Amino acid sequence: MAKDGPTNGAEIKPQKALKKPKTPKAKGVPNKHLHARTTFLYQAATYLTLQAASRTPKDEDVSTESAAAHFPRDEKPNIYGHSALALQLGTHLRAVSLKGQVRLSSGLKRTMCKTCNAILIPGQTSAQMVENESKGGKKACADVLVVECNFCGSKKRFPVGAARQQKKAKRGLNTGDTSSQKISVDIDYSTTPAIQTGTDQSPSSG
Repeated sequence: MAKDGPTNGAEIKPQKALKKPKTPKAKGVPNKHLHARTTFLYQAATYLTLQAASRTPKDEDVSTESAAAHFPRDEKPNIYGHSALALQLGTHLRAVSLKGQVRLSSGLKRTMCKTCNAILIPGQTSAQMVENESKGGKKACADVLVVECNFCGSKKRFPVGAARQQKKAKRGLNTGDTSSQKISVDIDYSTTPAIQTGTDQSPSSG
């Protein structure tokens, strides 16, 4: 009895599956859980601060008195309008970012007090004013935005009118190091016709 198989006697080898090209894995954010934790702490502290700021003096509970324990006896912080739990969450947020080496954004850090870690909300937990210590207050570049915390009284200052200073690497190109500029503007005037522009004309030749 003939066996089932190829008639020509050649063996059929099973074909190997084609290997799929490996796609490079996308690099994730390092310490993603710490970023999620700091985001939650900031949102929770902001929510509790807004809730405490909307309370009336009759609604204030004894929990706000624990917030004053962080300050010396000679200092009397403004406890009204602040939540002790919100201050604790702000302190926890600062500790997590320092211990986990998580770099907070500049916008987030500007909304937090460096002394008591309170969330600074304009008109509720902080007061804003513009100071100009120049002579007569005539220099617009000397305007400074002052944000004062209503809880501990500490102030943060941000320049408003002054232009931001360039980085050290770019500063050298604009002041001392002119070699790179000479290479870019070195032109052979023997073969290039002179072109008179508006800046080359004298004021009297209008």
